[in-house]
Amino acid sequence: MRYYEDTKYYHFSTNPATDSEERSIILEEHLEYARDFMSSSFRPADNTKDNIIKYSAIAVFVIAVILMVTFSMNGMVGYGVCTFGGLFVLLGILSLVPAKPAMNMDLPGKAQLPKGVAGTIMILLGLVVIVPAVIAPVVGFTKAAVGGGAAAFVLVGLFFVVYTCIGIARHSKASQETVNATCIGYIKMIDGSDSKTSHAHNLVVTGTPVYEYYYNGQTYKAFQEDDIRTGRLSPEVGETVEVGIMPDDPYAIFFRKNTGAKVFAFVMSFLAIAAGIGLFCFLPNVSDKNGFAVNTMGGQVMLAKAEIDDKTIEGYIGTDEFTIEYATVTSVEGNYVYLSNDTKRKVSKDDKDRYHEGTAVYLVLPEDGGSGMLIIADEWEYTGSHEVIGLE
Repeated sequence: MRYYEDTKYYHFSTNPATDSEERSIILEEHLEYARDFMSSSFRPADNTKDNIIKYSAIAVFVIAVILMVTFSMNGMVGYGVCTFGGLFVLLGILSLVPAKPAMNMDLPGKAQLPKGVAGTIMILLGLVVIVPAVIAPVVGFTKAAVGGGAAAFVLVGLFFVVYTCIGIARHSKASQETVNATCIGYIKMIDGSDSKTSHAHNLVVTGTPVYEYYYNGQTYKAFQEDDIRTGRLSPEVGETVEVGIMPDDPYAIFFRKNTGAKVFAFVMSFLAIAAGIGLFCFLPNVSDKNGFAVNTMGGQVMLAKAEIDDKTIEGYIGTDEFTIEYATVTSVEGNYVYLSNDTKRKVSKDDKDRYHEGTAVYLVLPEDGGSGMLIIADEWEYTGSHEVIGLE
């Protein structure tokens, strides 16, 4: 990748190690870059066409976030999930639109994928989210979620297989032509934290060596795209090493093969694909018998009720001779729940918050006069053979 001397994304240093003083400088430059990036994201472009494209994309993103929050607060899970998937589709489509080359696109660790691969993967991931949400009411919520997860595992695994294979092919092609390159320093940047970004000690400094070399009558400065490391960097400044170079892109150089990382990527990719295939094979045995609930910003939403039959009830009350009646809660006083059939039931302190006025319940009473049980009808569906009194 080409080394730009005036970029703010990374810090240039001639010190292979990073002391506390330099670390503070890198952190401050990182924060300054983040502020500049955010301000430039909303800064007007040079012409009307670019402004329309830019602000339309920002507007769609903001609207989508607002919709997801609104849907989540109102328990509209399907709409929220489809909106989330739609964002992936939108970003994928935007990545396929031709754009002007930008200096800050040559960044360490960025995938050098053929145009369209990343965008296509994002569109497919968006569809993996949207399609299960749409067909869930027909095939079952649990089955749709498992199927969507399986597809996501396979897609992610295939993506990293393709990415790793492209890296191997590029390295193999570059190794056929080599040049002598001199290490002139290192680019360093902040990477990662434990979500406490205000705590500087949780941030890690990573970097890679920058090489200067002469090729086809021109001097180049570049670094290897997939050689980001922590700790003391090598080779030393002033040391000359042999690097592979891509003839059609002289800024694409390769010094280290990173075989271990590629093997690890292959292993994890195949594990992801295997997990996805395993989930697909398990799919016929999946059902919503145990219910399907989702926690949203507005509270838990039951998308599919769990099934309860006579055998399950017998396991709780100790007999298969019982009556079951449908009623609603009229009030809750202390640990007592009052029902619309003029009865009351005592519930535990932990359970009383689950009942409020209007909550529909099944009241199960053993014929021998035992204590019985309350079953919340919004969470459970009775599938036994007894007549449900009061249920039209």
